[in-house]
Amino acid sequence: MTDSVTVEQIKASLGSLLLLWSAIERTARDEVARINGGRLPKSAYGIASVLNAWEATVIAARPAAPFRALLATTLRIQLQEPLNIRNGVCHGLVGISSAHSGQPAALIWEINDKERSITWQELQAMFRWLSKVPFALSMISASSAEQVGSRMLDNTENQEWWLAEFGLDLHKVKPGTT
Repeated sequence: MTDSVTVEQIKASLGSLLLLWSAIERTARDEVARINGGRLPKSAYGIASVLNAWEATVIAARPAAPFRALLATTLRIQLQEPLNIRNGVCHGLVGISSAHSGQPAALIWEINDKERSITWQELQAMFRWLSKVPFALSMISASSAEQVGSRMLDNTENQEWWLAEFGLDLHKVKPGTT
């Protein structure tokens, strides 16, 4: 499959990237507004600002819920590199290549005089994870810790579930460190 990815396929990945980030931003905005009585803070404009506001709002809304804060902070940290890729592609795209001669198809961008790229295969893996993020945002924001089987309780089973389901490694992060 590596040598058969066409320019059209790699171009289509740009659309997928934008659609996924649109869904993530919309969900984060909706959750911030919901938690804030329907109002979006003035600081929550632009994707990074919305994600920061989401994390801060989740933490502030339930100060007695350190596991929820840890989940929010971990998700926000793990979204940063995909956000850097999104921003690089949106603001500095310089090339699109199809697979050829053993080289994978890729998007190439330049930001701050540094050239970066991501292959089609890497994009597909990132898309699989990003497609789950809107659900994770909503779940972290609104799920009750009092329901039977809640994933908002800090225990080994839930930590393993968040890792398996959303790739959130809760052992690497301290709440409020974004």
